Amino acid sequence: MSKIYRFISFESFVDMIMKQSLTFVHPTLWDDPYELNLIESKFKKTIDSSDSISTERALETILQQIITNKLYCQSWTKLNESDALWRIYNNNNTSVRIEVDLNDISKLENVEDLEVEYVDDPITIVEKDSFYDLIKIKRKAFAHENEIRLLTHYKFNGTEDAKEHIKDYLKLSGDYESNKNSGIEEISTEVERIISKLNLNQKDKTFQVYYGHIDNFIKSVMLNPFAPEWFNGTLRMFCEQNGINYLGKSELYKLNK
Repeated sequence: MSKIYRFISFESFVDMIMKQSLTFVHPTLWDDPYELNLIESKFKKTIDSSDSISTERALETILQQIITNKLYCQSWTKLNESDALWRIYNNNNTSVRIEVDLNDISKLENVEDLEVEYVDDPITIVEKDSFYDLIKIKRKAFAHENEIRLLTHYKFNGTEDAKEHIKDYLKLSGDYESNKNSGIEEISTEVERIISKLNLNQKDKTFQVYYGHIDNFIKSVMLNPFAPEWFNGTLRMFCEQNGINYLGKSELYKLNK
């Protein structure tokens, strides 16, 4: 797999081109609240599993705050086209499909891609999977999406990078050793202080990732197969003006393609 695709509204496409940026969103804006609930359930199990909390558990608590407050995602798909996706992302028959090379994703700052795993009962894997692993889990009811999830962390390259940053902070503040055997209330207070100090408690809902430094980032654009012809001409003109390869309307329903 080298190409991934995203179905979006025409308005979102224009905004993306004008800003040369991808708009990532916080998980609380997702349609399926079940996904964020998995992470929150994992956090609760971590905290409730002991009367005292070690430094490592304190780190996990802070990481949970990073994930729930400072992790942003964007959904793509491995499918180049499908009836379901055109109908779900219809936008009054004016939606578009954009294509990028997965290799170019690695050139974006602090962005990585995860292939979503679809399972029967996600809640059963909460205990064995890490917070970070849970961000790529969805219920099988969504398997038709064949999703590739892009994600980015505020300030950090990833969870391990964040963990090292927090460890360094704890060492510098003299807390790393002293907190090893602290009680749950005491460590919770300390965690809140660290979260505030690291500015991790802001809840911005969107995050922009610039792609303008990557030549020919958008490989092609295709229009909804149900779009009117006048709109086809408008989109063609817009793509030509911005040097984008326009494939025209989808021929998914055309006989003798």
